[in-house]
Parts: sequence; structure tokens; C-alpha cells
Amino acid sequence: MIALFRDAPAHWRPVRLRRTVLACQNGVWGEEARGGPADVICVRVADFDRLGLRLQLDHPTYRFVPDAYLRQRILRPGDLLLEKSGGGEQQPVGAVVLYEGEAPAVCSNFIARMPVAAGFDPRYLCYLHAALYRLGVNRRSIRQTTGIQNLDSSAYLAEMVRMPDLGEQRQIADFLDRETALLNRLVENKERILDRVAEKRHAAITRTVAGGLDNRAPRRFSGVSWLGDVPAHWRVTKLKFVRSGALLYGANEAAAGDDRDQPRYVRITDLDDHGALRPDTFQSLPEPLARPYLLEEGDILLARSGATVGKAFRYRREWGRACFAGYLVRLRPDRRKVLPDYLHYYTQSHAFRHEVRLSTVQATIANVSAERYGRFSIPLPPISEQEAIVGHLDRFTSRIRALESALERQVEKLHEYRSSLIVQMVTRGWSATQPPRLPEAAGAPIKAAPP
Repeated sequence: MIALFRDAPAHWRPVRLRRTVLACQNGVWGEEARGGPADVICVRVADFDRLGLRLQLDHPTYRFVPDAYLRQRILRPGDLLLEKSGGGEQQPVGAVVLYEGEAPAVCSNFIARMPVAAGFDPRYLCYLHAALYRLGVNRRSIRQTTGIQNLDSSAYLAEMVRMPDLGEQRQIADFLDRETALLNRLVENKERILDRVAEKRHAAITRTVAGGLDNRAPRRFSGVSWLGDVPAHWRVTKLKFVRSGALLYGANEAAAGDDRDQPRYVRITDLDDHGALRPDTFQSLPEPLARPYLLEEGDILLARSGATVGKAFRYRREWGRACFAGYLVRLRPDRRKVLPDYLHYYTQSHAFRHEVRLSTVQATIANVSAERYGRFSIPLPPISEQEAIVGHLDRFTSRIRALESALERQVEKLHEYRSSLIVQMVTRGWSATQPPRLPEAAGAPIKAAPP
């Protein structure tokens, strides 16, 4: 790996990662919290802020850890936390964050605590690990024998790097702290704009599918408080009365292949935020297993559990043959009563989302059953009016989507710039004469120069 540091200053010394830490100690999950002073925060991988390289403990998990374990594993400010188990194809295991908390805490057994050795700055090391992660060095030490990735920490910490002295480490860390804080603020600003744009889209959809295109048409109370008044000539009915066939649960099968000659097996994780299938998560199901669950043009899939409960997807034939998994519910519209696109727009409205919240059963995870979905209300204009509403919303959401895409590209470019700046500074230091350029749409370039 020393080749990654070929442009580093000559005075930077080679060192193995294991020499930068005092230990790599696995965490402990402990026991159920007892509600007393002996309960401590247990940091999970889900608490990792992978952008800020710190922890997000707004809603910490508390566990009871016996004193014998607690004394050995208590976290100290300045410790590095290494993700040892977890990850996935798009987010491999091996992320590192810096612990800066003051409250008593341990890390879970999926994480290792790495106290930093003398002569090394914890912030600099955190940036170094972030650069190695970006460059894919961690992938060389990943072992995967089951469905979960495990990092061979001994192999990973045997990697050779080149390091400046402590004073220069601190200078580089100070510089990166300042510049990444600026970039984070730029990203936050753009994400706030994205949130406002999304809210404008949902508000416009809600107004249109609950009120129609003619604001002057006579109105009446819908009989449903969250729908309010609807045009007087509209009906308000239940989803179970606009379906063709049963509200059907999907196949209870594990995804077992990626044969593109077989039907695609659509799962909740395959659905993106814009009503399309992710191109990078293709899994298939053998034809005999898929046949009872094959989708038809215009079918609506509703997520019935977890964080995505209520999320809706409208299947289109041009996406290829597909079936669907058990955590989804298929609603096949009766086209004599409701257009698939009108129904799909309604699932994006505030009224529909409100009913999801009212109907969610919270057990271990949030859940809305097919039966409950069937009892959801829907305002139903005549088919001709549905066609006009769909045409209007298609044009409106197309313009909104173009704006969202531009903002998303800017956020992506800012993330890329941030990662490139970190990689450059920890592999080349101040000798870098040509820092990566910040995209013009995101702000002015930042010059990498010593303080």
C-alpha cells in the first residue's frame, strides 16, 4: 500500500497502522438496561456519522454492562472506533470514526475500540482511515462467509502507510477540520433546499388529488377529517373497492440469484426515492417460485413494514418481468374505477401518509397489513378528470424532478470533493500543489495551504 503514498514528502516515515494504536479491542453488547445508574451508552454502527467521521448520539442505546467488562472497555475521548462487522455491497465494512463523548459509554461487539498511541493525533488518524476507506484499502481485509461482512482487523492494521510528525499531523487535521466543516455546511444548505422542494412537490400533489384542478368547483366535506373538502361530484371510497383481485402479500423467499433471464425479485431495498427500481440491486427468483407473484403493468406495491412503511412503487412493464417479496403488498387497480398513475400520485400525498401513520401497528417494527391498507380512504374523481390530473402532475413533477436532480448532483460533487481533499492531504500533505477543484456550482475553490 506504500504506493498510495508515493507523492508524500520525503520526511514522512513509513509505519504500520497497528503502531498508531495501543490496542484493537472488541466491544460488548451487555444486557438489557435496568434503568439505574449502572446503565451506560452502547455505541452501535448505526450511530456512525460516516460523513462527519464522528458519532450521532441524539438517541443513544443504553445497556447494562457489568463492572468487570466496563472497566476494560470504557471509551475515552480520542479513541478510534473501527466497524468490524456489518456493511454491504454499497457500504463495505471497515469505517472508522472518532469518539469525543464525555458520558460513560462502551461500543457494541460489532465495533472495536482503538486507543491512539503516543505521537499520533486522533483527528489525523481518523482522516487517514477515511482516506483508506475511500481508496478501498479496507476491502482487502474483508472476510465474508455468511450474509455479513467481517473485517480482519489484524490484516487491516498490518497495512503500511507514511506519516508526518505529530506537529504536521495537527496542522493537517486543523486544516481539514476547517475545510470539511465549510463543506458540510454547504451540503446541509443544499439538503435543506432539497427538503423544501420535496415538500413543495408533496403539497402540490396533495392539493390536486384532494381538490382537483378547478378551485372554483362546488365542494363538500369528504367525511374524512384529513381529506377535508373535496369537489362535490367526487366520490370518497376505500382502496379495497378500487382493486382488481386481492391485496396480495409477496413471496416469502430469499433472493437467491442474479439470472437476468428469470423474473426480477423486487424487495423494499430495490425501490429508490423517486419511484424507480435501483439498477445495482438486481436479484432474481426462479420462474416456478415467481409465477404466483408476477407483476402487471400499473400494479402498485406498498411497503408494509420497517422504516419505509407506506412507501409506494408503480410497476412499469418496460422495466422487465418482475415479482415481489413478502414485505410488500400488491394493489392491482381496477382501471374502470381508478387509473394506476392517479392512485400512485395519491400515495405520495400528505393525506395518504397521514393515514399510514394512523394505521401503523408498532410491534418490534412498524407495520401496516394488507387489510389495513384496504381500509384506507381515497378521493375518486371521474376517469376523465383523473386523466387531466395525471397529465398536470406529470408536467409539474417533471420540472421539480429536474431541480432535485441538479441539487443531488451538487451534493454528490461536494461529497466527492471532500473525500478527494482528505485523500490528498493525508497522502501528499502540503506538497500538494494542485488541490482538487470544488465544483463551480457548489462554491469557490479552497486552496490547500498550511496555516
